[in-house]
Amino acid sequence: MPFLEIKTIKITDPLYPALLKNISNPPKILYCIGNFPPDNLYPLAVVGSRQSDNYSEGAIKHILTPNILDQTVIISGLAAGVDALAHKTAHYTIAVLGTGLDEASFFPKSNLPLYRQIIQKGGLVISEYPIGTKAKAWHFPERNRIVAGLSRSVLIIQAKKRSGALITARLALETGREVLAVPGSIFNELSQGPHILIAQGAVPITNATELRDVLNLK
Repeated sequence: MPFLEIKTIKITDPLYPALLKNISNPPKILYCIGNFPPDNLYPLAVVGSRQSDNYSEGAIKHILTPNILDQTVIISGLAAGVDALAHKTAHYTIAVLGTGLDEASFFPKSNLPLYRQIIQKGGLVISEYPIGTKAKAWHFPERNRIVAGLSRSVLIIQAKKRSGALITARLALETGREVLAVPGSIFNELSQGPHILIAQGAVPITNATELRDVLNLK
């Protein structure tokens, strides 16, 4: 991949995302590589289990139709599983890392080709961590607040009852974002997280029409 400049954006910079600035503990500095999406797109976070199965892939294709993807920027954490599927499906995407933006620090290594693809296709990759910052366990819950903070709504697709995706959902609620969840089989533990969220008031989403109506898209 050809060298691309890593931009440093302070919270006082006009380029700093307004939605993120309004959370309780926004990062003071963002490191960015790639292109910011058009301002008229609806910022939708799509997150879920790293151990996703074929149901996640089918649900994403069924719900995130081309019409919706043309009107949204899909935000996720570039983890394995649902995150990767969401980034691959998106027409416009923002990936939030829990490491520095350099390839030597990037995690998980299995998604390094996707990291490069996002940049090559005009997407945006951001992090609050400086170059050379390796992955630490606490970085990923911290990263999740940025995923939630950049979005107006968060869609959960497959998650166990103890999952980083549920942390993102909680953070989204704390910052006034809408939480949406895709129901699944009662026999699959990956459906437990969405079912818990729906019981707590999350909006169930089972098709593209429902999502379009909730997001108030055309």
